[in-house]
Amino acid sequence: MATAKQLENIIKRKTLKVAKCQKEIKAETSAIAKLKGELVIAKKKEAEVKAKAKTKAKPKAKAKPKK
Repeated sequence: MATAKQLENIIKRKTLKVAKCQKEIKAETSAIAKLKGELVIAKKKEAEVKAKAKTKAKPKAKAKPKK
């Protein structure tokens, strides 16, 4: 059986470990949010480029009717 002092130290270590993990989770969550924002911007830019490319496309030569 562990002594009271040992139990206090175990609790203290585990509490610090949990706090560290929570801090890492918070940092990763904010990184995900930032990346999602960048993804939205990138998708908008790609959509604009595609739209411009479609409007600038040269019309295909039409076949002339034979007489």
